[in-house]
Amino acid sequence: MYLKRFIELFIAYAISFLLAILVIGYPFNFQHLTSIILGIIVGYLVLIVPLTFLTIKKLTTRKNASGVNSNENKFSKVLNSLPAFIYLATKNTDGIISNSIITYAQSSEKENVFYVVTSATTERVKNISKNSQVAIASLFDQKTGLRFSSNQATAKSVTDSEQVEKLANDIPQIKQLDENLHDKAIIMITINSAIIESFRDRPEIINF
Repeated sequence: MYLKRFIELFIAYAISFLLAILVIGYPFNFQHLTSIILGIIVGYLVLIVPLTFLTIKKLTTRKNASGVNSNENKFSKVLNSLPAFIYLATKNTDGIISNSIITYAQSSEKENVFYVVTSATTERVKNISKNSQVAIASLFDQKTGLRFSSNQATAKSVTDSEQVEKLANDIPQIKQLDENLHDKAIIMITINSAIIESFRDRPEIINF
């Protein structure tokens, strides 16, 4: 949490504390001012310490996601420095490739898992239901040429409305993509390996 959030939370808590005092009819005068201030501070600490601990724990868990790969942090840093769009290529049963640009959200638990929310009637959803093999590529940084791509990825589409809702409730990142999940499908992309490239560095393969 940023300092600004701590201050905002403290102000909100102090106001709610004072309102509670007024509601219960606690004698509000300068003789009790020290006790009131002390009560606000103690109550705020009781509230904020667990929140801070849980936030740090969550960030640490996210940083160490996929603990099987020593390069997972580098891959996540690459993702964070690029726009949240990828090219997704799927193939139908006739071998015809369909390519589209989509927004995605990275899993907070596994850095090589992406989530996509799309219409359930799109060609990509139909293709994935028949052929799980997909390829992806990021946009690139115009200054450094930094980018990543993978043709070693698989995808699974979830179209059942109850399963979509359950998955969205279990994984908060999904609703950040689209809060309206009516007639939507969720695509889960799992990357087995990816290649990171740029104008100045040699290509580097990341295995998950």
